[in-house]
Amino acid sequence: MKTKRLTAALLVVALSFSQFSVALADKKTDAQNKKKEAEENLNKKNEEIEEIEKEQQQLQSEINQLDSELGQVMIDLSVLEESLAIKEDELAQTKENLEQAKIDEQNQYEAMKKRIQFMYENGNSTLLSSILESDNISDMLNRVEYFNEMYDYDRSLLTTYKETKEQVAALEQQQEEEVAELEQTRVDYQAKAADYQNMIAQKESTMDNFSEKLKQVQLLAAQYQDTISAQNTIIADEEAREAAERAAQAAAAAAANQNNNSTGNTSGGSGSGGGSSSGGGSSSTGGSSQNLNPGYATNVSGSDVVAYAMTFVGNPYVWGGKDPNTGADCSGFTSYVYAHFGINIPSYSYSQRSVGKEVSYENAQPGDLICYAGHVAIYMGNGKIVHAKGTAYGIVGNDNATYRPIITVRRVL
Repeated sequence: MKTKRLTAALLVVALSFSQFSVALADKKTDAQNKKKEAEENLNKKNEEIEEIEKEQQQLQSEINQLDSELGQVMIDLSVLEESLAIKEDELAQTKENLEQAKIDEQNQYEAMKKRIQFMYENGNSTLLSSILESDNISDMLNRVEYFNEMYDYDRSLLTTYKETKEQVAALEQQQEEEVAELEQTRVDYQAKAADYQNMIAQKESTMDNFSEKLKQVQLLAAQYQDTISAQNTIIADEEAREAAERAAQAAAAAAANQNNNSTGNTSGGSGSGGGSSSGGGSSSTGGSSQNLNPGYATNVSGSDVVAYAMTFVGNPYVWGGKDPNTGADCSGFTSYVYAHFGINIPSYSYSQRSVGKEVSYENAQPGDLICYAGHVAIYMGNGKIVHAKGTAYGIVGNDNATYRPIITVRRVL
């Protein structure tokens, strides 16, 4: 009778555990589905980020080319400005020379008019007096020749001044045309420079739009990453509960078996033999037959790696970030820390699962790399990790290493 009651109680407990297991399975399945959806969305956002970054690089290359061309236009414009300034000075001097040539021509013309007027007013008396006063024929011819030369000189000088004025006027016209041409070229260069500046401004505006778009996509990617992290935590909790349930069921079964054996021995029943326990086999909880503990390939101290990593605790988590000084994601953080010690690893969490050598978790040492689904951290020792946890947390230390299921531990030192 006592055995029947105990068996009934165990059936009730088993039924309760079964119902509880269904509820846990539903919760775990829901978390796995949400995680899968978030991972798919995260992959899409990563592809968008890669495409935006490519477009930004192309746009920056175009901006750099336009900057270079604009710089050459500005240099050409500066040279032209100098040439124009020189040409304007020459034109100003030519104008002064032309004014002086006009004055010289006018003065010579006035002087010649006065001499002619003097000759007309005095008739030929001056020439006649000069001839009569001559001492001899040679002197007389010289005096006549002097008057003729004076007329010829006046005419020649007046012609020279007139020609000079005309040459200077022609030079002025030529220089004015050259100045006008240079001024038009300057206008063309200025318009070209304005065009380049407008194109650069438009591309920089597009670059700003890309930057804003990239920021929004990175924000969504970070949210999906946080969702994955949260679902991983739920899955880990549910798996821990499942393990606890299995352990409780095993303990209850063991107690029932022991009680049945005790009852059988006490009752002295003839069927005491057998010795083979039903359900056989002991269940090991995740125990691996491997006990991996490879040696170190570098002289880097794991404690130094941890100490350096801890200097960034409190800094922000930035999706896609590679520098923990300004903000980094989980894989950017680990790759940056190891690179400080001359150890180069990929900057993607998935790729980091295969770096270095595999280590059993029970043999993990400070400085080892802990890899989870979609996440990585640096082992501190004593079951603790330092990592870029997520946008809501930033870079944190002294988290439990088993806060979510561990995929692999890698020794990179």
